[in-house]
Amino acid sequence: MNPQTKVIALKAMRTLQIFNIEMKSKMKAHTINEDVVFWKWINVNTIALVTETAVFHWSMEGDSLPAKMFDRHTSLNGCQIINYRCDHSLKWLLLIGISAQQNRVVGAMQLYSVERKVSQPIEGHAAAFTQFKCEG
Repeated sequence: MNPQTKVIALKAMRTLQIFNIEMKSKMKAHTINEDVVFWKWINVNTIALVTETAVFHWSMEGDSLPAKMFDRHTSLNGCQIINYRCDHSLKWLLLIGISAQQNRVVGAMQLYSVERKVSQPIEGHAAAFTQFKCEG
């Protein structure tokens, strides 16, 4: 369910559909080539779709298809994806996963810079972006 509007996203196998509940109409549909293992509304107009190999953003505006943002880092192979976060400007993206290793839970994150098109793997399982303005 969209966090601000009466729009819902549904997934059946590899087919994704967006419906406007108020207007009782289908807004968009797309069949993706890979299974979506995690998805999340990242703002009022965009859904993040995570597959086994990549992360996509799908805008509700126009007839756009899901756009590939980055490939998943190998450190997230075999992980259960538990969250995906973006900064307010969508310039920094963060994929978060966990896995079981030697009878304990291990977190793995991938920080991606959209401007520089580079990723950084980080150990951990929780993160957030914030805006901070210094006085003066």
